[in-house]
Amino acid sequence: MRQVRKREGKMIKAYCLGEDHPMIERLIGEGKIRQVDAGHWRVFSQEAEKGELAESGDYVKLDSSGAPYPNTREFFKKNHRHVDGDDYEQIPKWLNAWCLEDGICPEIRFLIEHKGLVINEENEDACFRAPLWGDMLTAARDAVIVFYELEYDAGGEIVEADFNFVAKDEFDKVYLSE
Repeated sequence: MRQVRKREGKMIKAYCLGEDHPMIERLIGEGKIRQVDAGHWRVFSQEAEKGELAESGDYVKLDSSGAPYPNTREFFKKNHRHVDGDDYEQIPKWLNAWCLEDGICPEIRFLIEHKGLVINEENEDACFRAPLWGDMLTAARDAVIVFYELEYDAGGEIVEADFNFVAKDEFDKVYLSE
């Protein structure tokens, strides 16, 4: 397990699902997001198979490849500072991250036992698989698992974990390691 954080002063553009915006319309036209009903959306990130489930009010950011990915409204507001228009600055904070070469640790064991993480080292393109955002997401063997939050009980046992897969090229562009 390693400590990582997003790069200082990283500026991004973000768009609120459910609000009229030319970028949301463009992403719909390109098939990268799809409105399911009045309050729900499917966002087709790099890792999604049938689209990550998001709600109106959640935010969509674009990764360096142009693929969208959702952030819940609560997470987005807590971790981004509005600058102007669609421009936001990411507020960097230290997070835990893991990649296959780190070996199995208690946090990864928790994901396997309680969060449906499957690791198939024989599959280069879909080594990691887990139910996230209402979809079964997959990631390549060189992807990084980033933990956005880990909760422990009084005895030090893991009781909850919020995580996601980050493609290696995206991780290298966005994160700094300790």
